[in-house]
Amino acid sequence: MPHFFLQLKENQWSLVRETPSSQKFSVITSDGNELGVDVHYTMPKVLSVSIAFAGPERDLPRYVLESVMDELAQIALKTGIDYAVIDYTLTCGDLMTEGNYSIDKRDRVIRRL
Repeated sequence: MPHFFLQLKENQWSLVRETPSSQKFSVITSDGNELGVDVHYTMPKVLSVSIAFAGPERDLPRYVLESVMDELAQIALKTGIDYAVIDYTLTCGDLMTEGNYSIDKRDRVIRRL
């Protein structure tokens, strides 16, 4: 699936990685909040999104989340698919860490993968 990018007005979106059915962004909001947004283009009409906020929930104003969702809707609709719902999970924590985890070689052999 080709993904298109927009010049968005309020927040700064940076693409971290992309696959044919997903995108991961780092977002710096207009007031300096940092969010990680993991988007999965899977079901018709429904966009599945995980959002991580670096900080306690009380420090994430509702208008900031709404501005991120509005821009996310613009990104989703730019794909040419008529998404109607953003099904999201918001996680808040003191620290946001990016990483990968390698599956043990021995376990892959045992499972004949």
